[in-house]
Amino acid sequence: MDLKHKVLKDNFGHNNFRELQEEGVDAILNNQDLLMILPTGGGKSLVYQLPTLIKDGISIVISPLIALMQDQVSALKAQQISADMISSAQSRDDIDAIVHSARMGELKFLYISPERLNTQWTLNLLRGLNINFFVIDEAHCISQWGHEFREDYRALGSLKANFPRANICAFTATSTNHVTDDILIELRLENPKVLRGRIFRKNIFISAERRITNGYAQLEKFLNRHTDESGIIYVSSRKKTEDISAYLNQNGYKSLPYHAGLPQHVREQNFKIFVNDKVNIMVATIAFGMGIDKSDIRFVVHMSLPKSQENYYQEIGRAGRDGEDSEVLLLFNAADMVLQKRFLNDIQNQKYKAHLDAKIDGIYKFATSEICFHKQLAEYFDDTLDECKNRCDNCLHSNDSRRDITKEAQMILSAIYKTSQNFGKNYIIDILRGSKEQKLLANSADNLSVYNIGTHLSKKEWFIVLERLLELKILNIGEFSVLKLTNDAITILKGQKEIDIKSSRLEVSKTEKKVKQKEDFVYDEELFQELRTKRSELASELSVPAYIIFSDKTLKHLASDKPYDKASMLEVNGVGEKKFEQFGEDFLEVINS
Repeated sequence: MDLKHKVLKDNFGHNNFRELQEEGVDAILNNQDLLMILPTGGGKSLVYQLPTLIKDGISIVISPLIALMQDQVSALKAQQISADMISSAQSRDDIDAIVHSARMGELKFLYISPERLNTQWTLNLLRGLNINFFVIDEAHCISQWGHEFREDYRALGSLKANFPRANICAFTATSTNHVTDDILIELRLENPKVLRGRIFRKNIFISAERRITNGYAQLEKFLNRHTDESGIIYVSSRKKTEDISAYLNQNGYKSLPYHAGLPQHVREQNFKIFVNDKVNIMVATIAFGMGIDKSDIRFVVHMSLPKSQENYYQEIGRAGRDGEDSEVLLLFNAADMVLQKRFLNDIQNQKYKAHLDAKIDGIYKFATSEICFHKQLAEYFDDTLDECKNRCDNCLHSNDSRRDITKEAQMILSAIYKTSQNFGKNYIIDILRGSKEQKLLANSADNLSVYNIGTHLSKKEWFIVLERLLELKILNIGEFSVLKLTNDAITILKGQKEIDIKSSRLEVSKTEKKVKQKEDFVYDEELFQELRTKRSELASELSVPAYIIFSDKTLKHLASDKPYDKASMLEVNGVGEKKFEQFGEDFLEVINS
């Protein structure tokens, strides 16, 4: 077995690399710059951690959040790999001790924030170390066109000038082609290896519903299918984290709030309680952010629209990192879009403001569309997907009751044609509904044959029909947001093709659909629970999150394969030499009993 495969098994417990991991590892071992775009749960951390264990020197990891750094350092230490971090949360004595270890060559990983990297003190420290390569985590933060732009990330472009011998490896889960180009330019990567994974995550089931009142009843119905499973509920404000958490606790659930307004020690405590499985639900704002390294999160709920499809994809990515089936639910209504746009009022840069405004429109169209949710996400990130094989609500229930809207489609297309394709949505709908707006009357729109022929639908319903025509590419939006006919529009106008829509889209709310979660293999459920209990005991003794010992997926494999000695246990995916030395006998004792 070659060295990289030996380290893969002995240190990480894996029998094989996942998609693109080996290509990324080889690039780093060959001292090549790397940009890797791989969905959450795809195994990005292993791509840089494994080469560090083979190469001489120390790897410097730039990471945006203290909680994320703490999590990853704890995970590495639990694997008996020397790692530490420098942050504002540490004392001067702690930092001095870490600096000494780094200078003595005792550390393989040093985690720092971009803000700290951009200081002369840190640059002087790093110049004295034997650095093998730099890792830029959450690299999309460097692009102003991304969804989490941070000014301090821009300064990372000077790394090449300051450390010309060290290659740079950048990682992110979300990047459009525009953002990808920005990352490559800003980091000044030299002849980089660019690896882009597929956006589709088949273990995540996506559903979206229009929120009824506060959405609490819909939330409870959803949670009833995920009893005692770990999950995150994202909300739009600090107050709502407190309100929903209190409501859930009063109704028999175990939850905690998390938001930026809480004292740091409370946030850290709540985070630890959640990752150690003392409570199973975290109600959070987006302050509970990037890179939450808890592998067994089974569900994510959004109680309102996120800011963009990037945010949404990043946030649902926290579910199912272990590859097991997970479910995400988006509750929304039009008021969410209005609120999100109100936050843009203070932005002075009009180009950037328009960019963010379009993102908000995009996530609303995503939620209201009946096109496969996974397909929409793939196309947004410049990927392709034919079908998700019923891994979203739109595809699973594509044959729900439908309504023929061919007549309404012909009305819209006729109105666009008769106004020379020079107007936008509101103007066309106003014509169909016979509006007395001065602009229409001044243009003699009231003399058109289509004027006032569409009063049977509300303005909101006409907007939904219009969105359906845009989805099907019967219409396009041109410059200045005017509606343009495509070639397919002619076949509709001539009556050669019919158009329909899900009846539920023209109703106030959707009926909830239940999803039966499926396991990939059969395992002994009683034994699985006993193994979880043993894992919790060990985690408490070591003061580490339970999943760092073994993931739920590994425990299920143990409960399925029932190994009886070291050799048979090492055959189980997720168990390596290091893990067996630490925990193998404890778990074998449970299995053999």
